[in-house]
Amino acid sequence: MERSLLNNVRAGMVFALAFAAFVAQSSASARAIPIFAQRYRMQCGACHSVLPELNDFGRYFRSHGYRLPTAKHGTTGVALRYQLEYERMPAAGTRRFTPGGVLLSNADIGAITAFVHYNLGAGGGPGGLYIGYLTTYNAHTQSTYRLGLFELPLSQSPGQRLDDLAPYGYYGTHVGLNDLTLSSPRWGIDAERLLGRTTVALVADDGEFKGAAYGGKPVDTGETTSAASPELGIFARAPIGDHAEFGAQALSGQRSIAATGRAAFDDAYTREGVLAHFFAGKFDLQAEQWWGHDANADGFGGAVGSSGGYARIKFYPVPHWYLGVRYDAAANPVVSRDYVFYTAFHVTPHARLLLQETARPGAPGAFGAAITVGAPWPPNE
Repeated sequence: MERSLLNNVRAGMVFALAFAAFVAQSSASARAIPIFAQRYRMQCGACHSVLPELNDFGRYFRSHGYRLPTAKHGTTGVALRYQLEYERMPAAGTRRFTPGGVLLSNADIGAITAFVHYNLGAGGGPGGLYIGYLTTYNAHTQSTYRLGLFELPLSQSPGQRLDDLAPYGYYGTHVGLNDLTLSSPRWGIDAERLLGRTTVALVADDGEFKGAAYGGKPVDTGETTSAASPELGIFARAPIGDHAEFGAQALSGQRSIAATGRAAFDDAYTREGVLAHFFAGKFDLQAEQWWGHDANADGFGGAVGSSGGYARIKFYPVPHWYLGVRYDAAANPVVSRDYVFYTAFHVTPHARLLLQETARPGAPGAFGAAITVGAPWPPNE
């Protein structure tokens, strides 16, 4: 890594630390978007650490179908989350400032809860449904069910609650002409159940959304892909003691791929991963590794192997401010690696500022930032 890049990273992080320390001391608790906070008369900080990141109670609330065994009250029906992203050195054909927004909505229909995440478009891209599903929780069996368009139950939400601007490790990897990534939402059904202290999720899906959480201009790759057979997956996570969690996951499916000027072909693929998560006090350490196998991702009958993962450490000086360092790697089979240095904190109870520097070996560093704002919020806040 070049000395100038290291100096830029250090200078940026020192500035971020100083600014964040000032802001963290003066800002109030997180409140974020009040759809659920108004419904159950809680501050949004009950579920969010640094919006839109969920804390332990937020994850519990989501896994129980967005329901609590307390009285419900009137609520905002639709909320807006707006994000303005800045890139110091934007890639060719992209913008330095990229505005984008999403509409979030929720409604209870008997024992069923409907959840919608609709992006408004960004960077010349169209708006469209990003996530939309029906969910319910069965307290007797401790099971949650989702039907519709949802994210895979990964350890890190790739679209809704990403804690920086860079995809995690293997999550965004294409293998050959197979453009289905782990971060793509799926159309299908997801069933999660608590067995003792172990959470097990089973997924069956057929098709996916091709786009970004805040919208984005579609990239024409010259291929048309779809599911040739349903994708099946299993995800398991188990706590070990009070400060550790381990997990394993596997996916299997088949893609139909039609490249320009070539006959369509099928690619049978598998993805397997392992997860380790350690947390104590203000520190959070997480690492994940994936391996993939495609039987025919190039259309010529040749098997393609892939792999990748990440290691991340985060430090929370106060509940609504974190600093993180992450190492990402992926091979598909071309190897890519980078380091991400980032910090995020609340500048107001409803706005998050994120600063990050991505360092790639042999390349200049890339600085980015984003302000994320939730609205509306109660007039007395």
